[in-house]
Amino acid sequence: MRATSAASNPNRQQSERTPKKTRTEVRRTSSNRQQSGKKRLRLWAVLMLVLLGWASYTLIDQSSVIADKASQLEERKTARLENETALNEIKTEIKRLQDPEYVAQIARKEYNMYKPEEIPIRVTGEGGGE
Repeated sequence: MRATSAASNPNRQQSERTPKKTRTEVRRTSSNRQQSGKKRLRLWAVLMLVLLGWASYTLIDQSSVIADKASQLEERKTARLENETALNEIKTEIKRLQDPEYVAQIARKEYNMYKPEEIPIRVTGEGGGE
């Protein structure tokens, strides 16, 4: 009967055959826990390094873009100041050209034009002005 009861209940034979856990096996499971903890820590460290690398790359890239934009801004400010100066000079010249005496002075000087009653005097040689 014993053979039949053992054959009829295979789980019982397996439970008798499997040895009980010893202290060394318990230690192995705790070391497995430590190893899995170390693996998690390594994974976390790798993820943090990747994130830090990406953040550093983005920061450096943005700072170079900002530096380029700042130099462009300085160039444009300089060009604007030059244009404003030129505009002010042109406005002053326009105001002066509205004065008939200034226009007559330019006509005499640059185009050798004189009024009909004027006689031009030209000095040549040493001590002669221009």
